[in-house]
Amino acid sequence: MNINHNHIARSALEGNHKTLIDQYKTNLEDAYALQSTLNDEILVHVVQELALSDAEHAWAKEWTSDTATIFRFLRHHRFIRSFALEAMHTTLIWRLTALVQLLAMHTQASPLLHCLPPPICDPLGRPLVFLRLSELLICEETGTESVMDGLLISLERLRVHLRSLNDDEANCEITLQCVFLIDLEGLSIHSVNLDILTCFMKEVVPRYPGMLGAVFFLNYSWVYGVTWSIVKRILPKSAVARVFFPSREELLDYCSASALPSNYGGTLLPLHLVEDPLRPYEHTHHDHDHRARARASGSRVRGTFGLRGTTHQKPSPTSIPIPPRSALNPCYGYPTVASLAQPHMVHPTRRRKRDLLLTLLILWWKRWGARVFILFCFFLAVRFTRKRARWMFKLG
Repeated sequence: MNINHNHIARSALEGNHKTLIDQYKTNLEDAYALQSTLNDEILVHVVQELALSDAEHAWAKEWTSDTATIFRFLRHHRFIRSFALEAMHTTLIWRLTALVQLLAMHTQASPLLHCLPPPICDPLGRPLVFLRLSELLICEETGTESVMDGLLISLERLRVHLRSLNDDEANCEITLQCVFLIDLEGLSIHSVNLDILTCFMKEVVPRYPGMLGAVFFLNYSWVYGVTWSIVKRILPKSAVARVFFPSREELLDYCSASALPSNYGGTLLPLHLVEDPLRPYEHTHHDHDHRARARASGSRVRGTFGLRGTTHQKPSPTSIPIPPRSALNPCYGYPTVASLAQPHMVHPTRRRKRDLLLTLLILWWKRWGARVFILFCFFLAVRFTRKRARWMFKLG
C-alpha cells in the first residue's frame, strides 16, 4: 500500500513539474513583454513618485529583472497580463516602502525556515526547505508581527537564492519552485496560531506567489491525518496534488538519504549543522563568535537592505519577561517579569480578567480539545455523507 502511494506521489509531482515547465516555455514571451512594461513604464513612474535614490532604484531593478518572479506572478493570475501587472505594481510599492525598511532593521532570517545548500535538491532539481513548526511556539512569544517579519525576510532571501540558481550557467533547466518539508513534531493542532496563518495568506502569498512546488508533512499524528482527509475535500485538486504525508521510508525513497539530514533519516549532518543559503554568514566560526559577543554585550546587528551590518549598542536589560503560562511563573495565567539582579523577585505586570479567561479557556481546550475536535470531524463527515447520499438519490 505504501509503495503504491509513493508511486502515485512521484508521478503526480513529475506531472505537476512538467506542466509548470511547459507553461514557462509557452508564456515566456508574455513574461518578457510584462517585464519590459514593468521596467520601462511602471518603475520609471515609481522612481519619480517616491524620489528613490540610485541604490533604491538598483534594488528595485533587481526584482523587476527577475524573469522567474515575473512568470510566477503571471501564472498566479491565470496569465491575464493586466491583473498580473497591477499585482506587481502594488508589490513593487510595498517592497520600496515596507520591505526595504524591514531588511534594513533586521539581518536574521526566520528560524522557522532552513534551506539545504546546492547541489542538494529533490529528484526534479528543486531546493529542499525545512519548515520547523516547533519553533513557532517559541516565536509566538515575540508576537505575530515579529514572526511574519522573519518569514518575509526568509522568503525574500529564498527568492534571491532561486534567482542565483537560475543565473548559474551550469543549470540547464530553470528552477521556479521549492519543496517544503514541514516538521509537525512537538506541535499539537490546538496550538496552531490562526493569526499567523491568516497573515501568511493575506500578506505573504500575494507577494511571493507560486514558489511552493510540493509540501511534505513529517512527524505527523493521526489527528493531522484526519484533519487532512476532511480539508482536502474542499480544496482544489491542484492544491491537493501538491500535499503529501509520507512515512520516513517513502521520504527516503523519493529524496534519497544523501539529500536529507540525519535527524530525518539521511546521511547529512543534523539539520541545525547543515549550511543554510538563507543565512550565508551564520555558519562561519568568525560570525558565530561575533554574534556570541554581541549577545553577551546586549548589542544588535543591523544593516542596510540586509547586506551590510553595523553594530548598535543596546542597554543590557534589568529584567526578563516570563510567559503567562510558563511552569516557572508563580502567577500562572498572568504575565510577569523577573529581575536579573534578584532572580527570586517576580512581579506581575498586569492582572486583567481577560488574561484569566484566556488561561481557563486554554486549560479547558487542553483537557477537552481533542474530543471536541473529533466530534466536530465526525459531524462534518456525517453531514458530507448525507449530502452525498441525497445528491446520489436525486440523480438516481
